[in-house]
Amino acid sequence: MGWYWPGAGCNSLWRPCRSTDHLGEARWHRLPRGYPDRRDRWVSVTANCASAALEVGEPLAGTAPVATCWVLIEQPGPWGKQALVDSHLDPVLGQILKDRTEGTGVSVLLVRHPDRLERATGSDSRNVWIVHTSPGATRMRHGTMSDLTVIAGWDFTDMAAGALPPFGVSIVAPLLLVCTHSGRDACCALHGRALITDLLRSVSAADREFIWESSHIGGHRFAPTVLSLPCGAVFGRLTVDDALAVYSDSQLSHLPLDNYRGRSCFTHPLQVAEIVVRQSLGIYERDVLDALRVIDGRPVPMPVMAALPGVGSSLVAEVRHVDGRAWQVNLRREELAEPRAESCGVEPTKVFTWRSVGVAAVTPWQLI
Repeated sequence: MGWYWPGAGCNSLWRPCRSTDHLGEARWHRLPRGYPDRRDRWVSVTANCASAALEVGEPLAGTAPVATCWVLIEQPGPWGKQALVDSHLDPVLGQILKDRTEGTGVSVLLVRHPDRLERATGSDSRNVWIVHTSPGATRMRHGTMSDLTVIAGWDFTDMAAGALPPFGVSIVAPLLLVCTHSGRDACCALHGRALITDLLRSVSAADREFIWESSHIGGHRFAPTVLSLPCGAVFGRLTVDDALAVYSDSQLSHLPLDNYRGRSCFTHPLQVAEIVVRQSLGIYERDVLDALRVIDGRPVPMPVMAALPGVGSSLVAEVRHVDGRAWQVNLRREELAEPRAESCGVEPTKVFTWRSVGVAAVTPWQLI
């Protein structure tokens, strides 16, 4: 049994890795010594949650994590299952951040870069980003700080609403995050690390600084998963060519629709509605669409923390273009025929997904 090094010749779930001849045959490999989150585990290249989700036909649309604001904290070194409290970040601070962001619409990620090795002490300055992702209010700030406890004093409710703290400087260059959180799920080790390795080999030295590893984005069964900021677009099942397209399009403020899971500022049904309209009309401009829920014939904002209807329920959305056009999308929550494992090593569970059952142009929401 040979060692398997993630990133050495395996750049997607659908391209066999070394001793794996086809997806139907599970081959097991042990993560090598020196791998940041090795934990002495054996992982399977094929018998994993990503291949299971693909096999049952679980769609990507409407599966992006829901957050209007992201906080990124540079933290080199290994990340355990719960990165904020199981890493070289102060676990007390990590727990405070978890508690204070709960239910606010703010998500905190740890990030690291292969070009920036772990510090010898905890006193060095860390890169920090804060990002608001809502259409029409998309923006990102970046700076460095030595005292990360400052973050715990931020008003996360205000941040979710778009009021960012006066930290760092405003930046426009897009950031690409690849989930490599192997402490959370083996698929992120196999497919995420392979992707970022190939990505960094494929871009210029100048572009390398905008492509980082991240802790759990959400949806490791769609690994490799990528988060594009500042827009909050999430992608899954990417090849290196797909990821390069996401990065290059983000520099043009465009959204590629292949492998697009949704925009994090929208709830899952509204993510599907936005994707359906984009695909139907070929709309690629990043910040031209908003999505609302229609209640009693009236389009209203849908809070990201809103409770969602159960299986078999319907929901009507209105997707609006900045030029005044609008479309109504009828959605239904359905159960897939086959269960699948949500994570590696757990029992299969039922799969629920939002599907469009009709889209039509409606009266413009403003004069064109």
